[in-house]
Amino acid sequence: MLHDETIGIMKIALLQSFIVWGQVEQNLRCFDRKLSASLGCDLILLPEMFTSGCMMVKKSPEQAMAEKNEMASYYEETQQRMMKWAEKQNAVVAGSVVCRKEDRYYNRMVVAFPDGRLLHYDKRHCFRMGGENEHYASGSNRLVFEFRGVKIAVFICYDLRFPVWCRNTDDYDLAVFVANWPDSRRDVWNALLKARAIENQCYVAAVNCAGEDGCGLHYAGDSAIWDARGKQLCVAAEYSDEILIGECDLQNLHDFRRKFAVLEDRDFFVITKF
Repeated sequence: MLHDETIGIMKIALLQSFIVWGQVEQNLRCFDRKLSASLGCDLILLPEMFTSGCMMVKKSPEQAMAEKNEMASYYEETQQRMMKWAEKQNAVVAGSVVCRKEDRYYNRMVVAFPDGRLLHYDKRHCFRMGGENEHYASGSNRLVFEFRGVKIAVFICYDLRFPVWCRNTDDYDLAVFVANWPDSRRDVWNALLKARAIENQCYVAAVNCAGEDGCGLHYAGDSAIWDARGKQLCVAAEYSDEILIGECDLQNLHDFRRKFAVLEDRDFFVITKF
């Protein structure tokens, strides 16, 4: 059940955070501290590649391989940490990390449940302007799951630019985006989050990192929750390390969908090219 079962409220924590580039142990300790006290939420979102930052600078093949191997070596440990956080918080905890599967690397969203279950989503759209497509394989399957009566779809950063991939064909209630999205494109970030909420008639919860990375890029954060009408319900302070807590009123969403039934007129199609 939701924490407030009488009015159908899902509480969400967005952990907008400074990430120390490439320092997995230091970043894990940081999130241990942030999750040491109860947040009283149903869903806790961590940024994209929250243990390392998006280290996709163009490097020699040898350097890139060594870097990916080091980040991927923490995958099992990170999963274990996330399961402990989820159990302690009695909430779903989700964020993306580097994962190696055989000879391929993925930017993988790990979703940890309080009962010990794990799900994952591999980022479909790898950011070619940053060289991500040269180092990571694309995923081919979306992930939509239900938790405490809420259907949740998860996406990673650059996925936000692709409305077909994000399209609400599964009647999800909430779309989640985790990101490392620089401040030079923050207007685009805000515009697309609002658009995805309106066109999919759903809540959108998005968490971004903040501060500066190892390439000198700056991140404003702009972590926020949007409702299906395109209204921003809450937003984190810019350039800050902050835990933002907001709420999604599922009864309000369902009432709005009945009154203004846009999803009843959507077109259905199948994505066949991967």
